[in-house]
Amino acid sequence: MVNLLYVLVIALVLVTGFLFGAANQQHVELDLLFVQYQLRLVDVAVSFLILGLVSGIVLMLLFRLGRRFKKRKQPSSSTS
Repeated sequence: MVNLLYVLVIALVLVTGFLFGAANQQHVELDLLFVQYQLRLVDVAVSFLILGLVSGIVLMLLFRLGRRFKKRKQPSSSTS
């Protein structure tokens, strides 16, 4: 249930960003090494938001996966 709430909040933020972006047509120049792009400001902002969201989810999953493998490696401490 909590995960659904997170997804809804993120979707609401993205939709709000797109709605404000539709009203704002300001262009910015984005320089990436040897490539130069002319994009709308909202496109750049949403791109970085999605990039941050995806990288955060990937890091969270890697952290959880690492913790599961650590628990499996530890021998059970049973005294007999």
